[in-house]
Amino acid sequence: MTALASSFIATQPQLSLKQRKEWVEILIDFETRNQYAIRGAGGEELGTLAEEQGGWTRIFWRWFLRSHRPLEAIVCDRAGAVLLRLSREFFWFFSDLDVADGSGVKLGSIHRRFGILRRKYDLRDKFGRTFARVSSPFWRIWTFPLRADDGREATIGKKWGGMLREVFMDADTFGVDLSRATWSLEERATIFCAAVSIDLDFFENNQGVGGVTSLGGLFD
Repeated sequence: MTALASSFIATQPQLSLKQRKEWVEILIDFETRNQYAIRGAGGEELGTLAEEQGGWTRIFWRWFLRSHRPLEAIVCDRAGAVLLRLSREFFWFFSDLDVADGSGVKLGSIHRRFGILRRKYDLRDKFGRTFARVSSPFWRIWTFPLRADDGREATIGKKWGGMLREVFMDADTFGVDLSRATWSLEERATIFCAAVSIDLDFFENNQGVGGVTSLGGLFD
């Protein structure tokens, strides 16, 4: 927890995640592991988030199960220190993402909920108590407002790069704005990881040949 407490997760009011695409995925629609560059409000690169590579089993999961696949990922700072560990089991309809620190101590979790006209998530603390919720109307396709029961607010938003770029690259940039309220370190880490869960559920390319098709895809 010491490394996390002094990291950009604890100190930055705004963060962005820029997805990195490999050329093999762009050219032949072969699903590779997700990788993101993490930047601060000024655009400086602060760290990385990467899905763990694994062996042929994980390659099969990425190709066939697509966004429904089991997932393990880590967040590192520029020095390579592991700050966060993300894990998610296979699911059919509603995803659950667990968040732990670099030592594996649970910090919180993100749970997608059923919604007809809204995209909903519950964010829980390490004890399983919901501390904030995301409720985003379908017609606000790039914005995911987050609100705590005590009125605190944050925003997760996807920056659209233009239709041709979205279709060809499927490369997403998410912004996480924590500047409007005070959040604990565990809450900040969970909100930050909620952007990854939303990306996987709604914006990851799920329309390729083969695989389980999600309700997400290019959600516009």
